[in-house]
Amino acid sequence: MHSSNPVLSDKAMRRLATGVGTDEMTVSGSISKTAASMAILVFAAIAGWLALPQFGSAVPWGFIIALLIITPILGIVTAFRPSGILVATYAVFEGFLIGFLSRTFEASYNGIVVQAVLLTFATMLGMLFLYVNGTVKVTQKMRSVIMIATVGVVIYFLFEFIMALVNPAFVSVLMSGPVGIVIAVVIVGIAALNLLLDFDFISKGVEHKLPKKSEWYAAFGLMVTLVWLYVSILRLLAASRR
Repeated sequence: MHSSNPVLSDKAMRRLATGVGTDEMTVSGSISKTAASMAILVFAAIAGWLALPQFGSAVPWGFIIALLIITPILGIVTAFRPSGILVATYAVFEGFLIGFLSRTFEASYNGIVVQAVLLTFATMLGMLFLYVNGTVKVTQKMRSVIMIATVGVVIYFLFEFIMALVNPAFVSVLMSGPVGIVIAVVIVGIAALNLLLDFDFISKGVEHKLPKKSEWYAAFGLMVTLVWLYVSILRLLAASRR
């Protein structure tokens, strides 16, 4: 029942399993809630995309910084208390951020957003196919390896953030050219592997008859992974164009 996705942790599984109710988690319920969450996120992203040009040449950094602070906090709260309202609220805030980010990338690299969306969707379908037909089996060893790799990505992002404050030129090297492409490819690969764990969580959750509220938890976790994958693909495409 373990996943390297921070949202889908062992403690969270035990917390969900303690729920009491007659309704049990289902695959169809998890899929419908994921689709609803992603729809909200996409609409919010479109709103963020359309809103950014209205500010003219002045980027609303204060508003963006506020979103960057509120969204992670809301994500942590949602991870501990998954519900339809919290997941939908998180999707709105995350969507606005994705809309702003996408608009910024598109301004520098024409057509990059459409490419990133298509690649994200194709990657999700590809990983789902590999999982469903049994080509890739999620074992405990595989979970452990992906968990270690995911933690490594988090540490790298912290390093990149610190270096952006100290030496922005060095970060530019990490995000462009051959070095940037290699780093981006590795991060995209790890994000894609996390999709397998998300699918496995839904499968095992149904098998272990987790309560109905676990469907919102699965939807939230899968949404987080898909956003991470999309942003990682944007970075990869940008690095390759540079």
